[in-house]
Amino acid sequence: MTANEALDNYMSSLSPRERIAKSRDLRNLGNFSPWNLSDWRKGRVKISPQMQAKISGILGENIFVNVDN
Repeated sequence: MTANEALDNYMSSLSPRERIAKSRDLRNLGNFSPWNLSDWRKGRVKISPQMQAKISGILGENIFVNVDN
């Protein structure tokens, strides 16, 4: 599984209310634009290991455990 798939699977597993809150947290705390999040989820841009660590820190859990870098 790629990091992009892990992020998309995680976000898709959330309820709409939780997904909105997590997206807002990622954009605000991570200084990411809505375009970054969309590009990552759709696999247009690869998520670097540094960004994976930052995303995991913001979400409060490591969603990239089963990722092949």
